[in-house]
Amino acid sequence: YARGPLRSRPLPEISREVTALAREGYREVVLTGIHLASYGRDLGDCGLLDAIERASGAPGLERIRLGSLEPLWIDRAVAKALAQNPKVCRQFHLSLQSGSDAVLTRMNRRYSAATYLGALELLREEMPSCAITTDVIAGFPGETEAEHQETLAFCERAGFARMHVFPFSERAGTKAASMPGR
Repeated sequence: YARGPLRSRPLPEISREVTALAREGYREVVLTGIHLASYGRDLGDCGLLDAIERASGAPGLERIRLGSLEPLWIDRAVAKALAQNPKVCRQFHLSLQSGSDAVLTRMNRRYSAATYLGALELLREEMPSCAITTDVIAGFPGETEAEHQETLAFCERAGFARMHVFPFSERAGTKAASMPGR
């Protein structure tokens, strides 16, 4: 909420910028945003797959890397579309935060550990050699040792290529800043 409403760049603007970068010799671009998978909702007639397709059309561009994705965006159609695009890097960052459903609920995440695992499995079914990276917060307010162990077990099962694990850090004005058990 602190960042304001969703703001997507129009597709023609993305095409122009990526084409210009490719002309300058850049071979890889990263499509990124705060809520990348929500791209286009404010434009009304396009989505992230459309932006990827536009970027793919830039002559000379070899790779498109995607910033952090929400696991709820990954369904069979998305996984297939990503797999069919040879310019999309076979590395995806899906932010986990916790492998414990109770902690995810306290974090106000809209997905469960099982939903996350389903997204990961869809990507791996369509692209068996893809790498999945993630973020995990340790010590979220109220996290018990049992919940922490759930996260550890989940991460082992998921087999991430790389993980960014960091301790909970209080941010003024957030709901978590006033939660007990920090």
